Amino acid sequence: MGTLMLSAEEEIRSSLRENRMETVTILIPEKTWLRYGEAKARDLPKRIPEFLRTYGKYLSSVKRLNAQARKTLYQPSSGKSKMRRVNVRLGTGSWTLLGALAQAHGVSRCYLFNYLLWLEEIEVGDSIVDMMNAGTPAFHRSYSYIFHLDLSHNQVYRRLRCDPESIFYAADSQYWNSP
Repeated sequence: MGTLMLSAEEEIRSSLRENRMETVTILIPEKTWLRYGEAKARDLPKRIPEFLRTYGKYLSSVKRLNAQARKTLYQPSSGKSKMRRVNVRLGTGSWTLLGALAQAHGVSRCYLFNYLLWLEEIEVGDSIVDMMNAGTPAFHRSYSYIFHLDLSHNQVYRRLRCDPESIFYAADSQYWNSP
């Protein structure tokens, strides 16, 4: 009997941030489009880097948006509600981080973007910035998205690992204000 040796160590590697912008497409529900008006709605995707700074740590630590690891949630069918396509030029790092967070939550980038818009509309961002980002970096140092299929135990899971995992050392504000 012979031995078959396979290597599963293949990977794809790219620079996270490049000195160029990518043109990406975001779908925005018609009702959101109308609520903001055309001029403001066209600029909404440009806020993705700001949303990631505000909500990045929050998204990495909250309950996942999709309860099913084997499925990816997308926007509602265009038959029920119309969607508007908006093209925007965005940095590669922002688009990649949005994608990793979306995959960890089991949703599309567009779904996550519209969720972030909703968080902004209900003004969650201010409390998150005050609580989670005060005196600490806005981002983890690294993110690792894992999509694990365990065929022998009939399990599938999505996991986001971050470094630092759970503890950020915050500068005490009393030292900022001391003479």
